[in-house]
Amino acid sequence: MENNETLSESFKRELDQATTSTILDPAYRKKKLVLWAIRTTISVILYVIFWKHNWVKLSLLLTIPLSLFSLFTIIGSPYLLKRKIERTKKKIEETDKLLSETPDE
Repeated sequence: MENNETLSESFKRELDQATTSTILDPAYRKKKLVLWAIRTTISVILYVIFWKHNWVKLSLLLTIPLSLFSLFTIIGSPYLLKRKIERTKKKIEETDKLLSETPDE
């Protein structure tokens, strides 16, 4: 039984470490958001300057979805990651409860 408890504690400790990781840190996200804004501004300026070239117009079809995906990962991934961590913690607690309720053989 002790091994199950230590494994559970190990999982909880790893989840706590993941909660304090850089992707969930507000300062890190702010830095990434500022860098995204700078990168997007530079892209817009370059598109305006080189708009007369046909390949630039075609590359816009790739640039816009990639830029929006990057913005989503900066803004949306911490929310999704927090939800996933909370669900995992609940499953660990349910497993601990189940293991403690079953009779030892």
